[in-house]
Amino acid sequence: MFCVACWPALAPAAFDPTDAFQVNVNVGFNHDSNLFRIPDVDPRLFGINPENKSDTAFIKGVGVKFDKVVSRQRFIADLNVNETTFDKNTRLDYNGYDGHLAWMWRIGNDWDGEASYRKRKTLGGFSDEFLKLQDLVISEYYRFAAGYQLDARWRVSGEIGKEDQSHSAINRQSQDLDAKYAGLDVTYRTPSDNSIGLIARRTDRDYPSGPLTSVLNNSTEDRINLVGIWRLTGITRLDLQAGYVDVTHDQAPPRDFSGSTWRAGVTWDASGKFRLTAAGYKDIRLYEDRETDFILVHGVSIIPLYAVTSKIALQGEFVYENREFEPLSPREDKFRLAKLGVTYTPIRNVDLTLSFEVGDRKSNIPINNYDYQAWFGTAKISF
Repeated sequence: MFCVACWPALAPAAFDPTDAFQVNVNVGFNHDSNLFRIPDVDPRLFGINPENKSDTAFIKGVGVKFDKVVSRQRFIADLNVNETTFDKNTRLDYNGYDGHLAWMWRIGNDWDGEASYRKRKTLGGFSDEFLKLQDLVISEYYRFAAGYQLDARWRVSGEIGKEDQSHSAINRQSQDLDAKYAGLDVTYRTPSDNSIGLIARRTDRDYPSGPLTSVLNNSTEDRINLVGIWRLTGITRLDLQAGYVDVTHDQAPPRDFSGSTWRAGVTWDASGKFRLTAAGYKDIRLYEDRETDFILVHGVSIIPLYAVTSKIALQGEFVYENREFEPLSPREDKFRLAKLGVTYTPIRNVDLTLSFEVGDRKSNIPINNYDYQAWFGTAKISF
């Protein structure tokens, strides 16, 4: 699908990761056996030509990045633009982008923080609602964070932020989102680099197109979490989190939710070549429709990484989740994913990747069942 040798002018380009200004060019492909995530039935029942059920997308992109430290301040400007074209479903072709600006500031020895902005445009997924049309999602993120080091062990920090999200597909515009959040974090760190902290966060969500649906979903979410990092040995680290979440709705109290959340993870660096990360978790995710505000997720994930040589690395990913659609829907899904990828760096400024992914979803509402296989490949040159 792509050929690095076809670009001889770029191959010898000198690339220094410490350069303030960097440019990258990339090409890739994504082949999916079930692009629209439909059940194993005749695709024509969903208005899809059987020949279009599977498809290959081709991606071409270019990126520029500026990363400069001036005195004690760090400035970052990062922009990536891409063109995605589909072999069969050409109505899905689009141009996307992802831009990021950040100022990592520091005042004296005790104050530091971040002021950042990000805007991205991408293609919405197809795993729900059986959407056959293009849905371009534009997201904007604003964030300001500040932290103060009280002494060698205690640190307090806070952040405020905003997220705006809009959908081009008419039947998804009820999911357009304006969200504002604020958080406070207090952390205690030991001399052995273990830590424990308390995080409180409030998020107010407003859905501008809410009146178009049968229920207004504007809500307030309050979270409080106790988090800890414990280094058992020089090669093993535990990441623990336990908390409580409370969601209240402005005009629909039956959709309110409150309950516990948790996450427990372990990272094992067995050697300089092998790392294993595993985690179990329980949390909620947003999912906006007329019956469901969020999904209660119980899951486990395992991510092994093995550096075969200094130029070749293998990475796997295995995920299992049980998803309960709350609070008014009886739906419950079980999702499984397995992925294996290889990265090859023949020279310092060239990265080649290839991966294979297989997944399936089983639901107590059979129309939501699906399975798929997907191949991903990219070639990236930096200079």
